[in-house]
Order: sequence, then C-alpha cells, then structure tokens
Amino acid sequence: MVDFTHHPLPAFLVDHDLNIKGQSRLATELFSKPDSFLDFVDSGSKQKALELIKDQEEFELVLNTVESPYMLFKVFARWHDGEGQLLCVRQDSQIMELSSMLQMQRDRLAETNFDLLDKKEELEEAMSKIKRLSSPFLPISSSLSVIPLFGSLDEELFLINEQQLLSTLQNGNYEYVILDFNGIGEIEERGVFAFQSFYRMIQLIGVSPILSGLKPQHVFQLMENDFNVDQTFHITGSLKDAISQYNLS
Repeated sequence: MVDFTHHPLPAFLVDHDLNIKGQSRLATELFSKPDSFLDFVDSGSKQKALELIKDQEEFELVLNTVESPYMLFKVFARWHDGEGQLLCVRQDSQIMELSSMLQMQRDRLAETNFDLLDKKEELEEAMSKIKRLSSPFLPISSSLSVIPLFGSLDEELFLINEQQLLSTLQNGNYEYVILDFNGIGEIEERGVFAFQSFYRMIQLIGVSPILSGLKPQHVFQLMENDFNVDQTFHITGSLKDAISQYNLS
C-alpha cells in the first residue's frame, strides 16, 4: 500500500467505496481522520461527489475542513487495482473571483423591488459562506500560524470569523500569528475599525500579530482611517519572509 504520510499535499488513499486506507500528515491537519472521504462532503453533494470521483480525474468540491465548513478544493483522482489516490488542492484565487461575482449580483438585486427579496436572501447566505472562506486559519508550527485574508477588508469579514479565529489562536497557545494582506483588494472604512479591534483582541489573548503582504495602497488606506502603522506593530514584507523570521519551532 502506498505510504502518503509525507506527501506535500493533502492526499488520501481510498478503496472502491471511498473508505480511507491512508492519508498524508497535511490531510490529517486539514480534515482530521474521517473513516470515509465522503464524511467531509456536504450531505447534499455526496452522490455527486461519488460520481465525480469515479468518473473524472479532475474536478472541484466544497469540503468541510477542521477550520471551515465551506472550503473550495480541486480534487485529482487516480485509480489503480481498485484503489484510488485523491489529491486536494485549495482554490483561494477562485474564492476571490466568486466573491466578486456575488458582490456584483447583490448590488444589482438591491435596486430591484420586493419580488426579488427571496433571491436576495439566498444571495446574502451565499455571501456569508464566502466570507467564512475569506480568512482561513493555517497552522505553521506549534508557535506560528497564518491567517491569509482575501477579498475586501470590510466589517462583515471580522463579524463572521472573529470569534472562531480568536478561539483557535487561544486554544492553540500560539506565540505569533501572521495576518497576510496579499489577497486583499479594497479596504473599507468600517473594515479598518473592525480590523483594528481584531488586532487588539489578538494581543489581549497573548498572541503577537504580524502584518505581511501590505501594498502601498493598503498602508495609505489604513492610515487614512486612523490605523497607526508604526513601530509598535510587527510588519514584514512577504508572507515567505514572515514565516522565515518567526517560525521558531
């Protein structure tokens, strides 16, 4: 049997019924240790997932991870002698595109009459799911973690994710957390206030926040809204630099 323990991606070895026979260390961190690959597929999508895995070599699925119930993955399936090898690759860039499309649709619906209220509510629910995808939590080591931010820096991003992220940081006894701005586009005024509150709460629970991936326009927008980017904050250039500097274990 293939040993997937040290595979560089979340990887699974499954039998014909998708029962898990082996998985990589990254798969365990991301999905825990389910008995079946279908255990972290949404209940309404299990039959579709089963058909895709058996019939196609490459497809996309929204999977339930340890940190988020809605995370988009591209799945690569290979079968040989009744065993399947499944590789899962996160699709963060597609999350940003989907979020942008949903935002445009929401703006158009806001201008219509009450006959479209039901559709608007469905769209709001979808936007909420996207926001939960927009600040995933990535443990790097026992002392360091990363929260990569995507889309617009707005108040809703923190209202939806703040409590879960703070709880995860506190329970994990992390020393540092990197808040990576590389995927951030627009920064809204209320988003700056919400981010500053989140930043201070991270410090209150004993974790040192680090800012990485800041572009010049991010700095200007933060400063315009009274976020003091000065020597009291840990700031690095790229996410790679931040991980290299603060990964202590």
